[in-house]
Amino acid sequence: FAMLYALVIRPLPFPQAGRLVEIYNTFPKVGIAKLSSNIGQYLDFQSAPAFARLALWQLDESTLGDERGPSRLAGASVTADIFTLAEVQPRLGRFFTAANQVPGSDRVVVLTQSYWESHFQADPGVLGRTLRLDGEPYEIVGVAPRIFEAFDARIRLVRPLAWAPGQHFGHTGFSPQLFGRLKPGISVSAAAAQIAALENRYYAGASAGIRAFFDRTGKQMRVDALQAQRAAPVRTALYLLQAGVLFVLLIGCANVAHLLLARLNARRPEFAVRASLGASRTALARQLLAESGLLTLLGAGGGLLLARATLGAANHFTARLLPDALPFGLDGHVLGTTAGLAAGLALLLGCIPVWQLRTTPGLAVRSDRPQTSDRPARRRSGALVVTQVAFALVLLTGAGLLIRSFARALALAPGFDPERVIAAQIDVPKDKEKDFPPRLEAALAGVPDVTASLATSTPYLLVPPFDVSMPLGAINIRGYQPADGESLPSVYYCGVTPSYLQTLRIPLRAGRWFSEADLERGRVAVVDASFAQRYFAGRDAVGQRLVLNAAPPPNVEDWLEIVGVVGDVRHNGVEDRSGIPFVYLPLTQTPFYGSLSVLVRTSRPAPEVLAAVREMVADIDPALPVYAADTMAGVIRDSFSNRRGIMLLLGGFAGVALLLSAVGIYGMLAYDVSRRTREIGIRCAIGATRRQIIGLVLREGLGRAAVGIVAGLAAAAGLSRFMATLLFEVRPLDPWVYIGGASVLLATAALACYLPARRAARVNPVEALR
Repeated sequence: FAMLYALVIRPLPFPQAGRLVEIYNTFPKVGIAKLSSNIGQYLDFQSAPAFARLALWQLDESTLGDERGPSRLAGASVTADIFTLAEVQPRLGRFFTAANQVPGSDRVVVLTQSYWESHFQADPGVLGRTLRLDGEPYEIVGVAPRIFEAFDARIRLVRPLAWAPGQHFGHTGFSPQLFGRLKPGISVSAAAAQIAALENRYYAGASAGIRAFFDRTGKQMRVDALQAQRAAPVRTALYLLQAGVLFVLLIGCANVAHLLLARLNARRPEFAVRASLGASRTALARQLLAESGLLTLLGAGGGLLLARATLGAANHFTARLLPDALPFGLDGHVLGTTAGLAAGLALLLGCIPVWQLRTTPGLAVRSDRPQTSDRPARRRSGALVVTQVAFALVLLTGAGLLIRSFARALALAPGFDPERVIAAQIDVPKDKEKDFPPRLEAALAGVPDVTASLATSTPYLLVPPFDVSMPLGAINIRGYQPADGESLPSVYYCGVTPSYLQTLRIPLRAGRWFSEADLERGRVAVVDASFAQRYFAGRDAVGQRLVLNAAPPPNVEDWLEIVGVVGDVRHNGVEDRSGIPFVYLPLTQTPFYGSLSVLVRTSRPAPEVLAAVREMVADIDPALPVYAADTMAGVIRDSFSNRRGIMLLLGGFAGVALLLSAVGIYGMLAYDVSRRTREIGIRCAIGATRRQIIGLVLREGLGRAAVGIVAGLAAAAGLSRFMATLLFEVRPLDPWVYIGGASVLLATAALACYLPARRAARVNPVEALR
């Protein structure tokens, strides 16, 4: 609950955080649900009367140069009004102003409090010092308070987002996030209507090409509460896990209720004597409520200690699930909610035996009279067992669906051979994009037992601190005319060197791969099999022409010629369901976006090779950092972290639920057998065999388990549709999962029933009758 509260329920820690919104673009005709905003929209939307303030926020990374060598530092480029939008005051020094949003005046930086404390040991003398970021000196002017990191916990500093005065911006190009603070009394829908009107005004005055782009993509503007947008990626998963927790809690409550009823049944003589001696029902009820309250207090205290002990592990999982979230703890709201829940459970569970106590005082009791199990008590026990089994099966089914999804995802081939491949990223400034790659490639070629290549992006690119995908761009295909209303084709793309195919062992389907001459000459491309099948089905894709992110050129030689077709590679992870094809370009013809990937296939130990790569880079340019180094097998493994974590947590809940259900069934039957000793002795005395006694007990236990399984299957079928977004190539009503869950639960129930049944069969009729 602490995780759910921190990531989904709790408002952001800014004053009047409910008025904070995000404004973004959506392109429904091409299946893009969200793209960030741009400077042009920020400037134009300033006139919207619904907003008290607008601000831009663009995540970025910088190369920090200091005496310890170059390293990567996560940060953000922002407009100065982000501080007034968040309504925060500096922890130290000052914030930069709008005057710093001009090139030449933007060499100032504000540190986050976490970075100030960890890197500068909270030294107040840090103000005025210089940080070298991307080779440029930046003056430290202030420290932002810790709550400012609620925008993104990964950042270590913020810099001004600068542009030239009078520079013209359109409403295309999507990079920074646009945040707004609504004026008091303004609703999100009213603000969205104003933004849509301003966007329509821009559309009316835009060029024909821009209007055509907007029409093809169905571009629209959306305004949503910032908290809702932040929680969207994890909301379903966390509510699913919370439901699993509640199911386990309910199963535990059923066990405790059965225990209390069993104890009450055993203590009926005691309560009858107390009532006969003058104890009122109120006094007896007070005693039972005090006992259940004490049990609940002890249980809740133990749970609190366990929660504190596992808080670090929970925050580690949260960092993978939602990397930009701040670490959470057990704050007053969480403790108050759980304390209230514990008190409510204590009252509820204590009232169950209190309600049954009404019939107790009037019983004529003799402590030496053999007792038999009364039918109402057995019916109540049976109902609790049915409830436990049903809840346990719901959890087993949910865990089974996630496990099957995980297995399906693992079974899919990535399209290349990741074994013995090492990947690393190098920060390459724009002015070094031409000189650095050939020098590094030449140095790598001289290393024995190594096949190396360079690329502008890495498959399964999950580079901390920002998980990003391959670049996406629109293309024009020569001779291909989109249907009316259809958008231009879109592709993922990256630039590579000629050794890329050999390094990753991607199969060549047709044509050829790049040669060294293509790096100089350019104007060629290689497409994947999905591209060829989609746009050139039934004919040869080799020799066809396309152009990326540009209008169709007038001359044929200015088009890119497709020279080869390769197998499909799942660059953005196996769970990428976009179906967008892929285009490879020569490295020299593709922008780096600040980062160069190094891919090395070797039989040598990975640490040894990585050390050699770092040494080569330092020899060529000591100012360039090497970061995000890992084996490709590790990169692929990390891409499943979220799915693996959710699966393990829900699977753990299911395991606990299965254990509790088995204990509940066993306890119910064991107690029932102990209460029916006289009856079983009579059955044995008049000729019942051991097998018949075992069958009698098994039928009762498995019959109740079967009823619970039927109820659980129905509940699981209804609830599993809420898991659809978490499943991969598995239907919510997958029959094998339901059959498997029911079989496991039935086998567990059979084992839990057999032990009391065997004990019943060993009853000595003479002892029982005596």
